[in-house]
Amino acid sequence: MKMTIINKVRETIRENKLIEKGDNIIVGASGGPDSQFLIYALVELRKEMDFTIVLAHLNHLHRKEADFDESLVEDTAKKFGLDFRKKAASMDDYAKKYGLSSEDAGRRLRYEFFRGIQKDYPKSKIAVAHNLDDQAETVLMRIIRGTGVEGLRAMDYRNNDIIRPILDIKKAKILEYLDREKIPYAIDKTNFTADYTRNKLRLEIIPEIEMINPNFKESLVNLSEIATNEISISDSYIKNIYEDIIIQRKSDSISFDKVGFENKDKAIQARLIRRAIGEIKKEVRDISKDNIDNFLSLIDLANGKSIIKDDLLFLKSYKFYRLGLIKEDSQAIEDEISIDIGDEISFGDKRIKISSVSDFQKKHGKNIEYFDRDKLTFPLSVRFRKNGDKFRPIGLGHSKKLKDFFIDMKVDKEKREKIPLILSENDIIWVTSFRSSEDYKVDPSTKNIMKIEVYDED
Repeated sequence: MKMTIINKVRETIRENKLIEKGDNIIVGASGGPDSQFLIYALVELRKEMDFTIVLAHLNHLHRKEADFDESLVEDTAKKFGLDFRKKAASMDDYAKKYGLSSEDAGRRLRYEFFRGIQKDYPKSKIAVAHNLDDQAETVLMRIIRGTGVEGLRAMDYRNNDIIRPILDIKKAKILEYLDREKIPYAIDKTNFTADYTRNKLRLEIIPEIEMINPNFKESLVNLSEIATNEISISDSYIKNIYEDIIIQRKSDSISFDKVGFENKDKAIQARLIRRAIGEIKKEVRDISKDNIDNFLSLIDLANGKSIIKDDLLFLKSYKFYRLGLIKEDSQAIEDEISIDIGDEISFGDKRIKISSVSDFQKKHGKNIEYFDRDKLTFPLSVRFRKNGDKFRPIGLGHSKKLKDFFIDMKVDKEKREKIPLILSENDIIWVTSFRSSEDYKVDPSTKNIMKIEVYDED
């Protein structure tokens, strides 16, 4: 029986290429039955597969038995001559500070700890002790919360440098092995209370369903595997569409061609949004069908409107749809600043330069404009727009509200706030990169010419 269960772990590792020769495997060692089993299984396999093991224990300072858990893991490390790393950090304090559940806070602290250890071990991977029961519970939790098809994939055997070598092993088999081999493990009493959602599923809901279908956990895992296979097929199709309609890709945002996106079937639009979320946030586990449907309702709204979900913003523009992260520390709107002839200043994300020139030259692009110097009052000023701004666009013959001008020019709301305005006293002489004022243009009577250049900051 011992070799049968170890053989199962060996098979999982080899089939999914979880461990390679020379790897340093950092084991998330809580002292509980799953992590103890993972340690003993890896110890059995380390010589034939040629890898080393490091035990990493984070004391969450959450339970009275925490010191015992730490001592158990340390004793296990000594028994097998393994490197042992430990740290204490309160998950309750962390949860309170960042407004998280205790479970999520603990998970974040653990991975932060593991990542720190990786710096000392080249070619390292993090091994976590999720088992088949954990996989089934994860799938069920996501179904209850209203996941999309992607959520049915649950946990993978490998996510980059995180590996799950015992994902195919049932909890009952793990406990049976530990008890038979007389391997010590810690018992987390909080696992036997229904205070947490996962515990309620494990202790109450799943046992009730297993009275109808004893193989319910296996059925959930099979569903996850089927979903994974189906998604891999459809992903190749969606990927081509996704790449075709992207017009801009940044680390924190994805922009789709407006017409291209709107011409797609709603089901495809939903998949495109999910894929974009996955690219930006690296996961979509907290995104439900309702969230996606809410994003898609933007299609029926006016240009310039947006929809927010947590830290994601979906914006409808005149020419594109943009999905992006909301930055916590957005750049503050700058005050009005002065600029004189010969000056070159930074304002927002632009460089602005003013100089006198002998003659009017042909403009190259929208970043240069010429003015009648004698009609201006110096120094000039630079600022962003304010409510009620008006100016007299060249060629129009009358003044116009800046807001209406932007609407006519189909300038997105988010861009309007970032366009520098050049003023002489209280008059807008140039909406940079768009239109200058009729009142300050160069004409046949002009004797002195001034040039203003506006460029993006390098």
